[in-house]
Amino acid sequence: MMLHFLSRRTAVLILAASFAILTLPAIVLAHAELKTASPAAKSTVTEPVEVISGRYTEAMKADGSSLIVKDAAGATVAKGTVDPADEKRMVATPATPLDSGVYAVAWTAVATDGHVERGKWTFTVAVAATPSPTPIPTAAPTVALSAQPSALPSAAPTPVGVTPVPSIVPTPAPSATGGTSGSAGDVVLPIVVALIVLGAGAVYLLTRRNRPPDAT
Repeated sequence: MMLHFLSRRTAVLILAASFAILTLPAIVLAHAELKTASPAAKSTVTEPVEVISGRYTEAMKADGSSLIVKDAAGATVAKGTVDPADEKRMVATPATPLDSGVYAVAWTAVATDGHVERGKWTFTVAVAATPSPTPIPTAAPTVALSAQPSALPSAAPTPVGVTPVPSIVPTPAPSATGGTSGSAGDVVLPIVVALIVLGAGAVYLLTRRNRPPDAT
């Protein structure tokens, strides 16, 4: 019976030792592997991204753990580390929200036991373009036109280099009453009278010259 007891005890010890051997690597080698990513790997988001984060299977140390976000040109647009409020989460916040483009996230997770894990994921941002506002057409100003055309004719343009010759208007001869005569008869009548008077005077002089002198 004693032998049977020892054999049973030995079997229990062997089972316990085997279990310890199988579970020891899992206890000693705690791997902080990526569990979920935000934005998700290979996803496309339609809004600007303000925060990039990753949740891991184990707690991590801030010293050595990092989350680096780069754009398609390879420029770093955000960098972060372990979230102080959650040791199983790393977070990176860009200075400005990420606009349309393809981004790559490289992460390094240092577990509390010092084991290091590295990985990478990508995501795409495709923000819909904002349509430009339609300009409101402005009505052309209405020009008020006169209902009747101008009564005065427009002056003919003067050719360049030609001096216009002023028109000569004949001055009417003054009438006997001091007015302006508009008839040719008013001008001829005084001339006829003057000629008659001159003729009569000439006849009188000739008649007197030819008269013989009176005898004394």
